[in-house]
Amino acid sequence: MAKDFYKHAKAYDIAFSDRDFKTECDFLEWALKKHSKLKKKKREEKSFLELGCGPAKHAREFAKRNWRSVALDLSEEMIEYAKIESEKENIKIEPVVADMSDFKLDRKVVLAATLMESISHMTTNEQMISHLKSVAKNLVNGGIYVIEATHPMFFFPDYEPNTWKSKEGNIKVEVTFGVPSDEYNSVTQIWNTTTIMKIQEGKQEPKIFESVSPVRWYLAQEMKVLIELSGAFEKYWMYGSMYNMPGKKLDTSEDSDAMVIVLRK
Repeated sequence: MAKDFYKHAKAYDIAFSDRDFKTECDFLEWALKKHSKLKKKKREEKSFLELGCGPAKHAREFAKRNWRSVALDLSEEMIEYAKIESEKENIKIEPVVADMSDFKLDRKVVLAATLMESISHMTTNEQMISHLKSVAKNLVNGGIYVIEATHPMFFFPDYEPNTWKSKEGNIKVEVTFGVPSDEYNSVTQIWNTTTIMKIQEGKQEPKIFESVSPVRWYLAQEMKVLIELSGAFEKYWMYGSMYNMPGKKLDTSEDSDAMVIVLRK
C-alpha cells in the first residue's frame, strides 16, 4: 500500500486485527516441518523472518514462541510501531528497515514468509525475481519460504468498493482498498489502487487519508514460471488456505481462499 497509508501504523494494526495470527503461524510451522530439508543442527535453530511485516504480528507471535524473530518492512513508521508493541509485550524482535526486493540480514533464518498479499507490491517480473533471490540468500539450505498471495479467482477486483470497518477502544477505522474507477494497465498487469482510510477517535471529527499505489496480482502459472526463472528454490508447493490443515491444495473450491506458495531452498 502507499507510504501515506503506512504512516498510520496504529490504525493499520486495528484494520487488520481480525486475522487469526496464531493459526497462521501454526501453518508456517507446519510448512517448515512438512517440507524443509534441514540438517540436524539447523532443525534445532528456530529463526523466522516476516517480510513486508507492517505491525509485525506474525514476527511478534513467533517471538512469543521463543523463536529468533526478524521483522522487515520498507516503512520506518511501521518498524518503529512494531518495536514499541513488542516492548509492551515484553518480547524481542529484530527490526529491519529495507526493501524486500533486495536485502541482506546479519544472520540467515530457517523460515521466512510474506503474508497478507504483501507480495503484490512486487509489480514487475524483475522485482519478483530479485525478491526471490534475496529471500533465498537469507535462508539456510533446506529452509522454507511461504508466500500468501491473492487467489487467482480474485484476479479481477469486484465492481463494488472493498470496504471494511474495525474498532479498538475508542478508535474506529474504516478502510477502502480499491474502487471501481481504479485504472488497470493490461500490458504491465498493474492496478493503480485507491486506498482510503477513515480514522475516528472518540467523538472527534474523522480524519480521512486517501492515496493511490501500484499493485500487481499474480496468476498461479506465472508464479510457477517466475519461481523457476529465479533458480533460487529447488521445489515448491501450492496450497489454497492457511486455515484448512493439514495443507489444502490450491483449487477453485469455496474453501480455497488464497494462493499459498511454500518454497524450499
